[in-house]
Amino acid sequence: MPRRADPDFDALAEVTRANVEMERGRLNTALKAIKIAWEKEGGLPQDLPREIGLRAEAYKRAMPKMMLTPTALAVHWSRVVEESSSKTPQEQAMEELRKESE
Repeated sequence: MPRRADPDFDALAEVTRANVEMERGRLNTALKAIKIAWEKEGGLPQDLPREIGLRAEAYKRAMPKMMLTPTALAVHWSRVVEESSSKTPQEQAMEELRKESE
């Protein structure tokens, strides 16, 4: 059965050059955190695929020697846009995910 199109998932897999068959779980976990952070930032759901691409490029500029993985983009989601001294929405989302999994 063919998989239903998911522009957010596809964008994340593409920018991170992830092996979808091997990294589906990591992609899903990272995407969930990204979606939570994006929503907290006030982003529109239909804009997320484009934003994933923009933040991936910002990540590569900010950390050119670091591998861009789905988890790395999720962890640094807010950092690649602006520096913040307080807890970022993404960090809050990751904490919520950890609490849910406990």
